[in-house]
Amino acid sequence: MVRGFRSFHPIILLLYYILAIAGLMLYQQPLFLTGGFLAILLANLILDGGKELRKWRFMIMIMGVLTMILTPIFNHKGNHILFYLFENPVMHEAIWQGLIISLTLVSILCLFISFNIVITPDKFIFLFSKFFPQWALLIMLTMRFVPLLRKRLNEISDVQCVKGLSVKSGSIKSRAKNGMFLLQILLTWSLEESIQTADSMTARGYGLGNRSKYQPFYMKRKDWITLVFLLMSGSLVLLGWWLGDGVMALLPILEPFWLYGREWFYLFVFILLIGLPIWLEGKELIKWKYYRHNK
Repeated sequence: MVRGFRSFHPIILLLYYILAIAGLMLYQQPLFLTGGFLAILLANLILDGGKELRKWRFMIMIMGVLTMILTPIFNHKGNHILFYLFENPVMHEAIWQGLIISLTLVSILCLFISFNIVITPDKFIFLFSKFFPQWALLIMLTMRFVPLLRKRLNEISDVQCVKGLSVKSGSIKSRAKNGMFLLQILLTWSLEESIQTADSMTARGYGLGNRSKYQPFYMKRKDWITLVFLLMSGSLVLLGWWLGDGVMALLPILEPFWLYGREWFYLFVFILLIGLPIWLEGKELIKWKYYRHNK
């Protein structure tokens, strides 16, 4: 029986991701965002050992670093000039803004990676098929399309490398020609399979009657308890933002980096909300390892 964070009702999981993204967008403070990023990173490691995260690590790192570097270069608003770069002032406030935007972007990207792990196709269809059946199917096919294309491209590239056609060696002209040839094979393969999928759906009578395969989800006691926790913690996070806590003002006066007073409480609530998968999935992982060790 599947337990842990992934076993909760799809509505509970969707509500968690909505609140987590809202918290990351509202709390624009480096300590809050750093704590949230570390919690999301740990959650990804617990969910699948960081397997999906490793696939996107270079893109996430590049986007985060570029955002952190480019923001001070193009944003010259502020009162504190640190130095000049190509006769343009680099502001202290812009550096903090670049750090905040970078942490927000990286955290949300990592959150979507865990979303793809937790929200399976059955859960996604359950959430949206009642109101948007065609859109739900289209989105699921699109989400499946990208990793499928990557897998096929790797397979085609391996086969063509055996034949001596590679995009990693040779002149620029030959590599470009081999790359276009790989894309041609990939496009042809994808179109052929899309026709087969459409014929298969037509043969099975898709859309003509009731669904023959459907996995229902029911709210259990643990789901109701988690729902209450999410609503309470989400309300506190919203209250903290409304009171002005967890937001580092950059203009017209640069606020101190450190936290004071009740901000520590809202940081604790924020980390508790973001880190929900850690203790829900982590406790089951600890139980599993304990039972295997004592078996």
